[in-house]
Amino acid sequence: MKLRYLLSLLVVVGLLQSCKQSTTTPTVESTDTAVSAIDSRGKEVKLSKPATRVVALYEALVDDVFMLDAQEKLVGIPQQIYLNEDTFEFLSTLDSRMAKKEIATPTFGGGSSNVEAIIGLQPDLVITFDQDAEAVAQLEDLGIAVYTIASEDQEGIIKELKGIGALLGQSERANTIAEYIEKEVAEMKATKIENQKKVYYAWSKGRVLSTSGKGTLMDKAITLSGALNACPLEMQAPNIGAEMLYKWNPDIILLWNSNESDVYGLSELANLPAVVNKQVKVMKPSFLYDPHTVKFLLFAKQVRQWSYPEYTEDALKADLDEAMNILYNTKSQK
Repeated sequence: MKLRYLLSLLVVVGLLQSCKQSTTTPTVESTDTAVSAIDSRGKEVKLSKPATRVVALYEALVDDVFMLDAQEKLVGIPQQIYLNEDTFEFLSTLDSRMAKKEIATPTFGGGSSNVEAIIGLQPDLVITFDQDAEAVAQLEDLGIAVYTIASEDQEGIIKELKGIGALLGQSERANTIAEYIEKEVAEMKATKIENQKKVYYAWSKGRVLSTSGKGTLMDKAITLSGALNACPLEMQAPNIGAEMLYKWNPDIILLWNSNESDVYGLSELANLPAVVNKQVKVMKPSFLYDPHTVKFLLFAKQVRQWSYPEYTEDALKADLDEAMNILYNTKSQK
């Protein structure tokens, strides 16, 4: 592995000369010269000018770049973007390169980063999750700027969007989005909810008996809706048995990036009241409600509509259209 890494270094060192970062003290706002932002590691990421060649290694990060109206800067995206029908269909309407699948995918099939392919794209900025520590270290050793995110909570998601916006020279756009999201969140929190419903969130891709505990991103989105997370455990990702779900007895079972049949097909849950009452709800299209982005707001609004019918479907549709107009200058298409 070390030999391979050293060989990669020798091959690309010439390519990286034009991508080396300036040591000039940066400003916190995007300018015609230096830009900077603090990432999820607490590290100040500095660029001598706003990035023009960007690799985003996760779907949510590609989405962020599109919301910032900077998609023309993308030179690398995860392969999953092309495989996720909802995401691909929507983003294709905003970028012809996306529609033609012309943007490179420097990731392996399972989603892990292909460092050599990333280097070959000569990016001046890579955006990724902070869990991808090995790839981050290799890229930074080669002088490539890396901005990491964690998406741990709603405030963090907004802060990270602003950070990406600063590095792309899109601070004004990021601030516009942030102000809208913060205003809507404040209004939702100010609404008094009585007789709170209990909502159980099942993990994506059919992992019905895996959920999100107190303090997690999903827990906070459910709480924002005015409902209660049925899972009382203070754990990031507890795996439970069917008997535990019966004990919690949620009013609604919530799915994102899964199918109703994933729940209705489980014989051990056949007598669960939420199943008997057909209260298994699916966020469709999943792209519209991605809780790893500022669209946690739309996730929360949809949960509120399912939980409290006085917030009507028409009102939800109007809110979704407003949100999509602000985030992408388009309508929700729901």
